[in-house]
Amino acid sequence: MTREEFIKKKIKEKGMTLKDYARMINMPYSTLLSMLAGNLGGASLDNVIRICNGLDTSIGTMQTAQMSAGMEYSLADLSEREKKLVMQYRNAGIMQEAVDKLLDIQ
Repeated sequence: MTREEFIKKKIKEKGMTLKDYARMINMPYSTLLSMLAGNLGGASLDNVIRICNGLDTSIGTMQTAQMSAGMEYSLADLSEREKKLVMQYRNAGIMQEAVDKLLDIQ
């Protein structure tokens, strides 16, 4: 799922049309359409922030979200146990290679 698809999905989850959402965040409808047509990477930071604020998400969350098969995974969605595992993995140093091999994620 692309960032643009992610944004469209979140707007739909709010029960809004793109036109209504653009009005809500005080953005020209044509600007929102252009951004969601694949021009998000070239959009102004102010406009991206405006979209994120309207969706109650951060740029970081949107950027780090791993989206596949219609499911969104981000660090914010991890349980406390999963967060602890991630931190332990990060601190494992050279043991990361062994963990990767064990989990077959090379």
